[in-house]
Amino acid sequence: MSGVDRSAAPLVSDDVPDVVVVEGRAQSYRSNVHEELKVVLVLDSGFTVRRRGTTFRAAPGQLVALHADDAHSGGPDEDAARWLIMCVAPSLIAEVAASEAVRFGDPVIRGDEDIAGRFRAVHKSLYEPAGRPGSALTRETGALDFVAALARHAPHMPGDAETTGAARRAPEAVREYLREHLTRNVTLDELSVVAGVSKYRLVRVCTAWFGLPPHKLHLRLRLDRARELLRRGGAIAEAAYATGFHDQAHLTRVFASAYGTTPAVYQATFRGTAWTGRAPRGCGRGKNVQYGA
Repeated sequence: MSGVDRSAAPLVSDDVPDVVVVEGRAQSYRSNVHEELKVVLVLDSGFTVRRRGTTFRAAPGQLVALHADDAHSGGPDEDAARWLIMCVAPSLIAEVAASEAVRFGDPVIRGDEDIAGRFRAVHKSLYEPAGRPGSALTRETGALDFVAALARHAPHMPGDAETTGAARRAPEAVREYLREHLTRNVTLDELSVVAGVSKYRLVRVCTAWFGLPPHKLHLRLRLDRARELLRRGGAIAEAAYATGFHDQAHLTRVFASAYGTTPAVYQATFRGTAWTGRAPRGCGRGKNVQYGA
């Protein structure tokens, strides 16, 4: 276990359980989807985010805000770059603003030098070890104040008739149904019934909201569940069975294509048995192992 940077693992504050913070080596990733608002600060390197055919560039030290339910890819310019990540659950955002209000057309937060400093202060307060100074109220208030400041930078995204009325509720209904049926070959017919919209409109709504059509969203949810099972130490074959893959080999092929590493290597990083040594304070030399962004 010596030589492994445990700080690269996600940390949940006991004071603010709705926020997860990560500090570690920056990684490249592809077509990631998550349910939290994730705010990323890359240190000593530029950062690229690609979403829906558009590329965005962040200078070193600029915040990148990746709102929930929108597929995106990205990575740092420098292999040795490090990042700080804050994952904010919808429950905390709801204390400050409606979830739709914290969505970003351009994920790079521009024109406010102070907000990066706020982010670093809140991240540090949540990341420090047990017995850290300061009160729980201070840490939670800091997190809420930061989210409120971030919300003020989020312009309302262009309206879309496909995301109004019944269609506005469709993405959440579809996601929950797909999550409950990870091992099944779900059809558009049944999703259409669940969402209360036509199959054609369903595909358009899901693609508009998640950046992915329903079948690709289903695959991402299955992979995300597989990662969770692997982090808990489950056998790879069992994770494959529980998430609807034919066998361990099938999961390995799809997993490696999505994340650039195999399930075995991914799992080993959480056991502290892989990628030790030269990588400075990082959890690995592979560029596609995803710890948060």
